[in-house]
Amino acid sequence: MNILDRYIFRTVATTTLVALLVLLLIEFFLGLLTELKDIGNGNYGFLAMLRYLLLIQPQRLYELFPMALLIGGLLGMGALASSSELIVMRAAGLSLTRLTGSALQTGLLLSVIVLVLGEFVAPSLEQIADEQRAAAKSESMAIRGGRGFWARDGDYFIHVRAVLPGVRLEDIHIFKIGRDNRLETITAAQSARYSAGQWLLEGINRSVLTGDSARTEQLRDLSVVSAISPKILDVLAANPSDLSIRDLLVYVDYLERNGLDAENYRLELWRKLLAPLAYIAMLVVAMPFVFGPQRSAGTGQRLLVGLMLGLAFFLINYILGNIVLLYGFPPLVGAGLPTLLFLAGGFYALHRLR
Repeated sequence: MNILDRYIFRTVATTTLVALLVLLLIEFFLGLLTELKDIGNGNYGFLAMLRYLLLIQPQRLYELFPMALLIGGLLGMGALASSSELIVMRAAGLSLTRLTGSALQTGLLLSVIVLVLGEFVAPSLEQIADEQRAAAKSESMAIRGGRGFWARDGDYFIHVRAVLPGVRLEDIHIFKIGRDNRLETITAAQSARYSAGQWLLEGINRSVLTGDSARTEQLRDLSVVSAISPKILDVLAANPSDLSIRDLLVYVDYLERNGLDAENYRLELWRKLLAPLAYIAMLVVAMPFVFGPQRSAGTGQRLLVGLMLGLAFFLINYILGNIVLLYGFPPLVGAGLPTLLFLAGGFYALHRLR
């Protein structure tokens, strides 16, 4: 990296970090307004609320980074254009491709840092934040809108009402289906805890169905070995977009082994794997606004362009993802097509400026 690359890196990195800080402050303020109404529930006080909001900031940083990089690229390179520095660089023999490449190096280096944060730091901190919030409010971590969750483990279909902090389940029903698709047993347990690689069910009421008769028995506890591990529960309790690549791989494998639909999680997996390309697309699509007729535009106009382009990308990404899932196309199409469209549009516009 020569002097020019370092100069462009410093300029774009500074404006990107400032844009990211502003976006995080806005997100923090909106989160503060949302959480204020829950203060007073159980032991959930102001300090507990602040701790929760601070713990989820790495995940919000990961989510807001593409928008911040787009705005940072527009403002940073735009500032160089407004001060005629880009004109001097081009007059010195540096091509538009060379200058764009320097900006992309900045985006790539920042992307690596953010991806490491999003993969190894943010998911675990958000899980801790959710658990502490639920414990402070004296609530169970109800999954999927308070309706609990359904899972399949071979011939067993399992319904869990809620997950408690400390890897404990509450109000569990287990249905075993025989080879002839007949219901064989219904097991209801008050709670369950995970220990030594297996679940220990407590307060059990089990019904065994044989033909037209049923036999009911009550057990104090029962040890059960299941493919549903605490790692799977972590995935179930979170939105797919909040999961790391490792967690998504674990859960996709679990769904496929049990013959369940994994397309939604596979779509999110591809989005995360293609995230570096999406970040680069943000910078590529910003460059025509820096080198083109809009190079003399003010900061406010560039900020508006960045926000509009970022919102357009997220909207297209969301719509295409749902269309792909609805019509049964490969998830890779929904994850990669928005990025490819933005890359193609950006490179085409740059080509027209040569």
